[in-house]
Amino acid sequence: MDNRILVAVSGGIDSVVMLDLFVEASYQIAIAHCNFQLRGKESDGDEQFVKNLGEKYGIKVFAKSFETKDYANYQKLSIQEAARDLRYSWFEELLYENDFDYVAVGQHADDQVETFFINLLRGSGLAGLRGMPLKRGNIIRPLLFANRKQIIMHTEENDLNFREDSSNKEDTYLRNKIRLNLLPELEKLHTKAPVAIVESMNNLNEADVLLKQLMDEKYNSLFSEKEGFLLVSKDDVVKLQPMDSWLFYLMKRFGFNRDTTNSMTDAIIRTQIGQSFVSETYEAIIDRKNLLIRPMTEIDLKEYIVQRGQDKITDPLILNFKRIPNSETFKIKSDARVAQLDEGKLTYPLKIRRWQHGDRFAPFGMKGSKLLSDFFIDNKINLFEKQNIWLLISGNNIVWVIGHRISEKYKITRQTETVLAVTYCSD
Repeated sequence: MDNRILVAVSGGIDSVVMLDLFVEASYQIAIAHCNFQLRGKESDGDEQFVKNLGEKYGIKVFAKSFETKDYANYQKLSIQEAARDLRYSWFEELLYENDFDYVAVGQHADDQVETFFINLLRGSGLAGLRGMPLKRGNIIRPLLFANRKQIIMHTEENDLNFREDSSNKEDTYLRNKIRLNLLPELEKLHTKAPVAIVESMNNLNEADVLLKQLMDEKYNSLFSEKEGFLLVSKDDVVKLQPMDSWLFYLMKRFGFNRDTTNSMTDAIIRTQIGQSFVSETYEAIIDRKNLLIRPMTEIDLKEYIVQRGQDKITDPLILNFKRIPNSETFKIKSDARVAQLDEGKLTYPLKIRRWQHGDRFAPFGMKGSKLLSDFFIDNKINLFEKQNIWLLISGNNIVWVIGHRISEKYKITRQTETVLAVTYCSD
């Protein structure tokens, strides 16, 4: 009983019964009431009724009015979506400001059944069909064990008053249509239909738990991490059958929906190299051998300047510059993170920028030049790695593909007087 509970009370039968049960159980509680101002005087009457309940039980009441229609129009949401956003955002504020542990909301077993059919009609997978959880974060649903008949019985046995929401009798919304039209017909076919559906939802929930465990095991065996992104072999993905279902469940953790993963499956099968897909937070790219995934980032297209005599830069990456007189004792390092250049051939200021399509350079050890994109292919540099590559530029010429290869034109020779050693600190 140590938890402090904020009880969401609309004034309707479900929330009134929930409040009464919390009072009987002697929990530390307060009441939260949202006036969405959607039913005029009726909404104001609900608010006053809830305030009276607070006086009856000696419980503090938090009440707030919302401009729900204006918010819905501004955010381009349905009224129901807007009300939900406003409600839960305010609940979070109350939790934080008043040190409550949980918000209790009044959904019950019949609401679960209605939610099942809503999600079924939307084409939901297991996660949608399993229904609402008893607890999600700081939201709890303590009435999920009870159906509407049991809730009505509690009001009759305890002489509880409640408010009737007139909109519940209208079949404007899908939930009301299911409640008023579909469920009565199902009960005619099978008197225990709601109970059976809840049992099926519990079974689906268990199946979903098992599926998540399987997906986690498969994910851990297939995916590997490399330099800030994840990759999975396309050959391994193609072996998974049915491939589209496997890929959806593996990729949904990154926010990709079923339509997107189906397109991803098609691109892999058709070997559409370079095709990219985005969720709200991640980007996936089809590479030659792998599917690559990384958090969404903005590509830095600025140019950065390095002045003559500068010994270090820290933006956009860390480079140290050291000038060394050339001599017979000087030794060339074989390290991709170090570029040893003939400073006499450089034109200052030097520039650092991202690579661009059409860039060419003469890789060290090669006669003539080649497209940088071909150099990447030859060196098996994948699409995400390419996007992270920076170039050191002298005039209009590429001096160094940083961390990979210098240009043949700027290598050290016997005629070199001063060596510019540039060290890339990749950590």
